[in-house]
Amino acid sequence: MEEDRKEIFKVRFLKHYPRLCRIAYGYVSDKDDSEDIVQELFINVWNKGKDALPENEFAAYMTVSIRNCCISFLRKKQEACISIDDYPTAAIDRPDETCEENEAAQSTENLLQKALAILPPKCKEVFLLAKLHGLKYREIAEKLNLSEKTIENQMTKAIKLLRTYVEEHKVLPIVVTVIVLSILANWK
Repeated sequence: MEEDRKEIFKVRFLKHYPRLCRIAYGYVSDKDDSEDIVQELFINVWNKGKDALPENEFAAYMTVSIRNCCISFLRKKQEACISIDDYPTAAIDRPDETCEENEAAQSTENLLQKALAILPPKCKEVFLLAKLHGLKYREIAEKLNLSEKTIENQMTKAIKLLRTYVEEHKVLPIVVTVIVLSILANWK
């Protein structure tokens, strides 16, 4: 019985192999890859016992299977290929830009730290709770055991002091706003 199966498989292999290689080549455009894909398909067919299908079903099964195998092969090949454009250039390749970006980020953070340093401790705490954590005045009041009016007064004071700081240091309000938002987003 096993010998009969091997003989039938051999006949089917010889009959379908050239056609399946042409189909595979149409997808992968490489002779060796197309032959490998077809051979792997025949191995899977043998292992799964699909060679026992009637001839017309076997031919249809193999045609659909080779298409699917080629698509899987191309997906794997595409995943294996990494475009240099997919990754940012290393810092070593752009030392001037990286240094400028680092300096800008540091100076921005320094500006924000200096601006926040002018605020009295309680005022700073209220401001950060409102702007960093997005708490409402009522929530801050409950958290700090203060009245909502006190929280409102502290926020008004913080905003006035920060405005004065911006005016005195001739820092553009937009820059300060961007700085505040970027640092508050990264505040630890």
